[in-house]
Amino acid sequence: MKADLLLLLLLPLCIAEQEFYIECYGEDLLMVRDLLLQCSSKVPQACYTTASGKKGCARLDLCSRPGWSCCHTDRCNAAT
Repeated sequence: MKADLLLLLLLPLCIAEQEFYIECYGEDLLMVRDLLLQCSSKVPQACYTTASGKKGCARLDLCSRPGWSCCHTDRCNAAT
């Protein structure tokens, strides 16, 4: 009985861990073209497009790389 009560008390703490989610288009130079990616992580992410045409989702700290353009809403890298 005490163990059940303890689990019920800890459950909200486990659920409270935030999960970030964004949908981005993915594209590489060889095989992937306009693939819809559903990206989830414990850290915030953004959709990116590189100067060479690659697309996907990445951690926010990667957005400062030269030649990378990032946006922060679902499917925002569709036309770029």
